[in-house]
Amino acid sequence: MKVRPSVRSIPIAEVFHDPQTGYFGYRYFFEGRPPHYALAAYPMLPATLAACDPHGERVWEEASDADENKILISRSYKPGSVHDLISQTPLPVSRR
Repeated sequence: MKVRPSVRSIPIAEVFHDPQTGYFGYRYFFEGRPPHYALAAYPMLPATLAACDPHGERVWEEASDADENKILISRSYKPGSVHDLISQTPLPVSRR
């Protein structure tokens, strides 16, 4: 699947498993910044994906083995999805 470069920053989404509670969760963040939003409250992976990507617009890939708790990571949206089209829209230029 070909991913076009974005005009706007796309938040990274990660799905993780908390071994202490046994629950799955997700977090959103921008590259190099702390998580903006995190939630760990789902007993099953499909419920977690339905909560963090309700319209199925993200491109998911398996996370690296470096972090054992991360399961999936998404750095882009599917071509043609609403979020992809928004990310391709140029930012408005101030006319001051």
